[in-house]
Amino acid sequence: MKVRTLLLAVIVSGSVALVSAAPGADARYKGPRTADGHPDLQGTWNFSSNVPFERPSKFGEKKTATREEIENYGKGKDAALKMVATFAPVEAIGIEDLDHTSHVEDLRTSLITYPDNGRLPKLVDGVARQPSVDQILEALQDSKGGGIPPALAGFLMPAPRDSHQNFSAAERCLIGAATAPFQPDLDGNYVQIIQSKTSVALLSDTDRRIAPLDGRPPLSKNFRTWSGDARAHWDGDTLVVETRNFNNRTRSLAGAGLSSQKVVTERFTRRSARLLDYEATIVDPGTFTDKVVIAFPMALMDARIYENACHEHNYSLANALSAARKEEHK
Repeated sequence: MKVRTLLLAVIVSGSVALVSAAPGADARYKGPRTADGHPDLQGTWNFSSNVPFERPSKFGEKKTATREEIENYGKGKDAALKMVATFAPVEAIGIEDLDHTSHVEDLRTSLITYPDNGRLPKLVDGVARQPSVDQILEALQDSKGGGIPPALAGFLMPAPRDSHQNFSAAERCLIGAATAPFQPDLDGNYVQIIQSKTSVALLSDTDRRIAPLDGRPPLSKNFRTWSGDARAHWDGDTLVVETRNFNNRTRSLAGAGLSSQKVVTERFTRRSARLLDYEATIVDPGTFTDKVVIAFPMALMDARIYENACHEHNYSLANALSAARKEEHK
């Protein structure tokens, strides 16, 4: 189970050297090739990031920040995570060991590169958005240790909790979120790429997508899954993966909307021996009034993907429901 999901559930109930971000990549780099002549992107890549998903207001229209500003942002996030322990015991998670620090220097002020303001576009009328992790952590920082901010209390401490339907899919150990697009999280920011002549596999600790490269058409719109239906092709030296046919049981992006109309087009481009550029365009007319583009670098790691494990036997869910039944019989 991804640590962000576990952390929010608690609230609710070998490194590599730094390399330059995409603008400073080696333009002369000629990477390895597979037997069929395409760029070899295989390996385990880490996409932890110190960059905010949306551009904080303090950066105004600035698209890049100083190293000091990015470091201060990371320190503020760490302080907010530690603040969680003041109102929810999370010692067992090991907050100090969460792997959310970038292994690649990236001085952008937001992972969102379009719209130009670095923020999500306007939501379609009637679409709701849950607070994102960044918003929760920023609100905790603003509270200066004063506990759960009133604006987040209804989300972080929902009621009632007397039915399995009151618990999210993540809390029920079903799934945390669809893995398209990839988004830096509080931990578990790894993807392993495996290639063959006819397909490419994207394996994370919670999900996997296998995208055919042989030109076959997408599945019928009536066939929908948690991870969607992926198809891939090469655009020069860039691997392009388009994923659609998501179900409506996960959020579209950043806690907003649902995924049923979402189409994600990802681009993977190797820039150096240890650097992979990632860009994703999200088009979801059921959630946003405009497209969203996010981008960040990934670092090649000497690591492996392990089998995902949720909290065994889901004790918290069973305890919450049994307590509700006892309360009913008082």
